[in-house]
Amino acid sequence: MIAFSATAQEENCDEVLVLLQVKYIGSREISSVICGSDVYLSIPEVLDFIKIRNTPNSNFTVINGFFINQNNTFKIDQNTNTIFYKEEVFTLKPSDFIRTSTNLFLKASYFNQIFGLENSFSFRSLSVEMTSKLELPAIKEARLQAMRDNLNKIKQEFIADTTIVREKPLFHFGTANWAVNTIQQSEGGHSERILLNLGGIVAGGELTTSLNYTNNQPIAAKNQFYRWRYVNNDNKYIKQLTLGKISAPSKATILFPFVGAQITNASTRIRKSFGTYILSDHTQANWTVELYINNVLIDYLQADTNGFFSFNVPLMYGRTEVTLRYYGPWGEEQFFSNQFVVPALFLPKKEIEYTISSGIIEDGRGSIFTNAKVNYGLSNYITLGGGLEYISSLESNKSIPFLNSSFRLSSQLFLTASYYSKVLYDLNLNYTTPKNLRFDFDYIKYDKNQEAVRFNYSEMRKASISMPIRSSFFSGTSRFNIQHNRFNTSKFTTSEFLLSGSSHGFNFNFTTNAFFIKNQKPLVFSTISTSFQLPKRFVLVPQLRYGYDASIMTTLQTQLRKPIFKKGFIQASFDYNFKNKNSSFQIGFTHNFDKINTGFLSIFNNNSASFSQYAIGSLMFEPQADFVSFNNRISVGRASVKFVPFLDSNGNGKKEVKEPLVTGVKIVLMGGDRHIVNADGTTIITGLEPYSNNYVELNTSKINSIAWRIKNKTLNCTLNPNELKIIEIPVIVVGEVSGMVYQKVNDQLLGIGGLKVVIYDLKDILITDILSEPDGYFSFLGLKSGKYSAKIDSHQLENLQMMAAPSAQNFEIDNGIDGAFIDTLEFVLEKNK
Repeated sequence: MIAFSATAQEENCDEVLVLLQVKYIGSREISSVICGSDVYLSIPEVLDFIKIRNTPNSNFTVINGFFINQNNTFKIDQNTNTIFYKEEVFTLKPSDFIRTSTNLFLKASYFNQIFGLENSFSFRSLSVEMTSKLELPAIKEARLQAMRDNLNKIKQEFIADTTIVREKPLFHFGTANWAVNTIQQSEGGHSERILLNLGGIVAGGELTTSLNYTNNQPIAAKNQFYRWRYVNNDNKYIKQLTLGKISAPSKATILFPFVGAQITNASTRIRKSFGTYILSDHTQANWTVELYINNVLIDYLQADTNGFFSFNVPLMYGRTEVTLRYYGPWGEEQFFSNQFVVPALFLPKKEIEYTISSGIIEDGRGSIFTNAKVNYGLSNYITLGGGLEYISSLESNKSIPFLNSSFRLSSQLFLTASYYSKVLYDLNLNYTTPKNLRFDFDYIKYDKNQEAVRFNYSEMRKASISMPIRSSFFSGTSRFNIQHNRFNTSKFTTSEFLLSGSSHGFNFNFTTNAFFIKNQKPLVFSTISTSFQLPKRFVLVPQLRYGYDASIMTTLQTQLRKPIFKKGFIQASFDYNFKNKNSSFQIGFTHNFDKINTGFLSIFNNNSASFSQYAIGSLMFEPQADFVSFNNRISVGRASVKFVPFLDSNGNGKKEVKEPLVTGVKIVLMGGDRHIVNADGTTIITGLEPYSNNYVELNTSKINSIAWRIKNKTLNCTLNPNELKIIEIPVIVVGEVSGMVYQKVNDQLLGIGGLKVVIYDLKDILITDILSEPDGYFSFLGLKSGKYSAKIDSHQLENLQMMAAPSAQNFEIDNGIDGAFIDTLEFVLEKNK
């Protein structure tokens, strides 16, 4: 029975435990008080769970603390019925609080109204779901831990109980992506585009094809895509063989795709990282950016109001391909991602890595392209390489030999340099101080007669410096870069200063750009943008640009967006140019259905308008797994797996027709875009990275019977792309044996503890040993069906100078569905005569 405050006693109130659920953190039972239709939550218990600092006084009338940031202090005072937060005082009614001698409760709605902790209570399940637009300390801690675990797993730093080997089927078709886009112009023009991707397996290799159709363009082979790739990361000499439309690194400018072959001994798996590299770029404002290394998710963040973002990329031994994927804040998801290559390549000592590519460029002339390169790890700090590039379409210097080198001068100081004969030489110097101050310098010098690289400048120098800024009133990052291009007859210099962060609860981005050309007036302008959270979940993003050359405001951009329905978003924007008096208005809508993404965009300019509509989706087809799925995510090139737990009655490890499925087995696997848990106990995970080692944990805490066990609770599996692999999980039935160990003293039987009971099978193989409890009782659960023998450990009997009767007891375990229980074993010990 609890003693409520005087106000609460007037109502019929009950203190009950409810389940608090917070996404990305988990769930926990907390105290609550229910008074009719009103729900009060324990302030200390909620804040403790999300790891918000709070300190109640001795009688729980006052709670002090700070919310996420130390400057965001709060004081909850029941004596005055007030809450002080962010220099604002909220006055509440006495009935909004309930206090006991050991707790203070607040009406649930005020957690959202004051602290932004949105919550909904279910009377049926006695649970509270809580979310926040801010990154709570507990969520941040869970995210960082997940990222650390993720990084450890892609380094292959785990040991599994068993390994599932990747199969290589002769032929298999399993996935497809599709997209349709239409555009109409007010002047009468229109266009329709259809994209169809198909993914399968042929002769053990990954087959990817793409058909592009546009109504106002002829169907041309160079606009289509087809590629077959065979991967065997366990082969020492050739790990990848690719045929068809290949992608090869080329220093020369090639504007057309090419068809050919590529072989390499570079693995698709990532080697261990030993440093970081800063990667920053721009995208759309407030878009979510995911960082992948070889298609494995490493980190993610949200771009600021000007679209700027920055990652610390872990450098890996060997080839490091960094991919960024962009997701809009109102639901849009880009199909194609930008790729960046970290400008530092290091191999382990005495290791060689090569790549040979050759093919025909689809430029209408049948030009031949060949690139062969090799790198050697001279030490863990120095990698040297070189090769040859050949392009038949060049009028001169068709063969381009090159050299490249990478030096790790200190833990965070990297130098890379390369030389391409009669084309260019370049170098990059990158250094990060212990306080995260980063310096980057690039230099490129082109040969004045080269024609391989299509740039109209002969020399480029670029330097940048960036640093994080943390203070009591501002948190963010700053960056300054300057680039100087030298032409044959002129010079051109650009610079950019960026300051991005948050202050006093406002996010903003301030950027100043300058362009300097000899004998011309400099062009300098600044752009500032921010975002405002408005009522009804509206978000306003204004942006202004000011030109210093004319001392006027040049452009105004305003964007307003709002989520509607369950998975729909609407966005409107207005742009105005003060110089040329041009304006434009855009309005768009998108909705992410489970099986399709669709939307439209309308653009109205001064004298014209355009309208576009799109629909995107994909298909997975796996008849052996009885699985067909239409979904709104990319399926081609991704791997999927179906886990099938079953009751292995005969113990052969293979599912028979009459063996039932088992529910309650939880599959824990890093990655994947969908985790589907079916009612029959099977689990399907899609969107996984193929060829990589996937570490799987099997949690059996919710299996229906304690007699059902899984032998291998962790496994490592490598999956094929464009295939849903079936992995059967045998659940064995085990039995229990128990009994007593007595000592005969003066014709009395007394239970004796600490005696070791050993159990053998019929082949005298030790199964387990059990220590008797103080009263002589022993038990063991985990025996398969079969015949066994139990005895007291002979060495222990010898040391005690005792003998056991009987010396051994045989018993048989015959497990049915619920297991077997043998409790008739007894041993009596006596002193040797």
